Amino acid sequence: MKYSYITLMLLLMLGLKSFSQTKLEREHRIKKSQFPIINMDNLPLENTRYIRYYREVDTSKITYTLKFKKGKMHYHLDYNEKGILQNTGFRVKEVDIPTDAYASIRSVLNANFKKIKIKYIQQRYPGSSENVLKNTFQNLILPSNTYKLMLRGKKIDKKEDYIAIFDAEGNLIKTTMALPANYDRVLY
Repeated sequence: MKYSYITLMLLLMLGLKSFSQTKLEREHRIKKSQFPIINMDNLPLENTRYIRYYREVDTSKITYTLKFKKGKMHYHLDYNEKGILQNTGFRVKEVDIPTDAYASIRSVLNANFKKIKIKYIQQRYPGSSENVLKNTFQNLILPSNTYKLMLRGKKIDKKEDYIAIFDAEGNLIKTTMALPANYDRVLY
């Protein structure tokens, strides 16, 4: 009888663990030499500042990100391990998003969270063609755009960080929990 309770508890704990899906991703700053070789000819990098290279390790893939500031805009270009462009984008504010799309985004967020604090919003352009770079640097609003929101939300009792991705009309594509900030660089 004693072993049946232990077996039951063990099965319950293993069953709960098997249904959880954790997506571990972390972004680390790397050196330029560790970044994949990319074609810099078609990138308009004149008058840019703060060029930084990042490597994001995910459970399913590795993404390399080139971040820089051009004018007053913070741009990012995502590449895969072979140096092929995956998506591009830049940071925007609420006023830069069309009012209908932002109203839809706000209603979805208010329905899912009690309290919300948006940390940043990125307007992203998926794809790998040269038109994507041209559209990104011209800041065009297209139907294929997506908006990536990094937010701190409160669902029940605890505030946690989330990443929400919306399409150009403001429809929710997916929401994932973000990992907390990495403080490995802090020495005690």
